[in-house]
Amino acid sequence: MTLAAAQVAWVGLGSNVGRREAALAALRSLLDRPPLRVAAVSRELVTRPVGVTTQPDFLNQVLRLEVRQQWWPPDWLDACRQVELAAGRRPTYRWGPRRADVDLLLLGANGEIEVDSPPLVVPHPGLTERPFLCALLAELDPQLRHPQGWRLAERAGRFAPGA
Repeated sequence: MTLAAAQVAWVGLGSNVGRREAALAALRSLLDRPPLRVAAVSRELVTRPVGVTTQPDFLNQVLRLEVRQQWWPPDWLDACRQVELAAGRRPTYRWGPRRADVDLLLLGANGEIEVDSPPLVVPHPGLTERPFLCALLAELDPQLRHPQGWRLAERAGRFAPGA
């Protein structure tokens, strides 16, 4: 498979351990360092955990990141993982509590780049089942589309602003 370079990535931030607001602020700060630049920030949204539901609610947010050089999908994944560790993420278990979570949701200015090369799958496989992510992405770009063609705003549900 030939991977396309991407100068834009759409990432989801999350935290449900400790001071959640401070954790998201730390993640934003760590992601806004050269060569990366935070170009847009959604509102913060409290959501229920997915998978393991017997844990605290998450505070989530979506960012549009840009880079001025040619970056490949593995570069974006490496940056997300490094930032998580720097912000205090510690391994737990699948769908377990997290102080710092950075998920690569979409790649490309229009979300058009697809990757299926484990451990990296873009668009994020859980995107279709998490309307809150669709709402936060659509908040940043109401015309943003999933590579399958549907507009993220169409799947935002009750999480849409003003809903």
